[in-house]
Amino acid sequence: MKSNLKLAIKTALFGSAMLAATNVSATDAALLDTLLSNGSINKAQYDNLSSNKTPEATPAKSSSSSSDVNVTLDKKGLRFATADKAFKMKIGGRIHMQTGYHVGAGDLATDGTEFRRARIHIKGVLFNDFKYVSEIDFADNKVVIKDMFVSYKGLDYLQITLGNQKQNMSMELQESSNDIMFIERSLVNGLTEKTFNRALGLDLKSAGKDWSVQLGVYGDDPSANKNLGDEGWGISSRATYTPINTKNQVLHVGAAVGFRGMEAGDVKLGYETTHMSNLNLTEAELAVGDGAIENVNGMTLAIAELAYMYGPFSVQSEYAHMWLDRDAAQGGLNFDAWYVQAAWTLTGESRSYKGSDGEFKRLKPSEEFGFGEGSGWGAVELALRYDELDLNSGDIVGGTEKSFTVGANWYLNQNVRLMADYRTAFDVSERTEHAGQDLTGIHAFTGRVQVTF
Repeated sequence: MKSNLKLAIKTALFGSAMLAATNVSATDAALLDTLLSNGSINKAQYDNLSSNKTPEATPAKSSSSSSDVNVTLDKKGLRFATADKAFKMKIGGRIHMQTGYHVGAGDLATDGTEFRRARIHIKGVLFNDFKYVSEIDFADNKVVIKDMFVSYKGLDYLQITLGNQKQNMSMELQESSNDIMFIERSLVNGLTEKTFNRALGLDLKSAGKDWSVQLGVYGDDPSANKNLGDEGWGISSRATYTPINTKNQVLHVGAAVGFRGMEAGDVKLGYETTHMSNLNLTEAELAVGDGAIENVNGMTLAIAELAYMYGPFSVQSEYAHMWLDRDAAQGGLNFDAWYVQAAWTLTGESRSYKGSDGEFKRLKPSEEFGFGEGSGWGAVELALRYDELDLNSGDIVGGTEKSFTVGANWYLNQNVRLMADYRTAFDVSERTEHAGQDLTGIHAFTGRVQVTF
């Protein structure tokens, strides 16, 4: 009797627990029959439990591990990224195959073919907030460090960059050689390239969609440690603002100023007609063959920028003025340069612009060139430029020159561009080295096949 009572109590408690738990399994028919025969459950409860089936376990959504790596190969290069995107790496590069030919230069200019640029880069992200870039150029059969830096982007209001990088000078200099509308930069580059280009340093940047402010402190470029004596130092700042910044219309204003301190150092300024011509119509030098201005204690460069784009039309201009401080007995020097350039995309595309960098990016064709179904002709762009450079000041007779350049660009797709430029210089004053020679009737023709990935 007691055992039957204990069994009844146990089965009643078990049956109540099963009724209270909505997810309890009721698939054991024998157990249900026992409960029914003992009176622990009635017929209605028996039928209800018999009709319930154990819900199948829903498979848990597979969550990718942070160690999983996604690999992508497309127009942006070879890219690797962890599933959580905390770590990224991209392998890419640029190839600029170029040819140059001069008319009217006689034996003064070198003509031929070359790799203007042949670069490989590795870029990526570490722990979400650290960005790294390493870019090496193999052009001219040399190994040259270009960009090699690390940036911290974990702060909303500030980006900190340390390493070899472009100094904060000139819109044209900031724009990538992949994106500029001409094969070579303007005569303003005769002041900026050898003085305020890349250098090892620390840069601070704050930017928004329509503005940017940068301040940097720099040493010299990595090759400086091969020279005797201490390297110089510099500081530069650039600010840009884009009051109009839409996909089809842009108004850009900007300004930059930089100073480099030296101890009786040498400064070389000038502009080569093409990268391989070895012909500088203007070059500031102390005497024939010296190739440099000596005993410079410091230099200051100020630049004003203005650009406007409306649909397929764009215009861009910069003015640069440089002050050189020398020993008191020699006196200071002043040089200046400026350019204005315009472009028209015959196929209707607008140039790309990034307000947080204050610069134009590459033009992206709306259709890619090809012969298959859905292919088009790519994008075609015509460009004009007028520029001037004056390197005469004090006892320095570096010459003056004005030039006019016509360019045509065919963007087959976002990675391949064919370029052709014609440049002629006029009102060329006689620099010291070319005294007595007529340099006005020199015409330069340049072509390039550009591949980026």
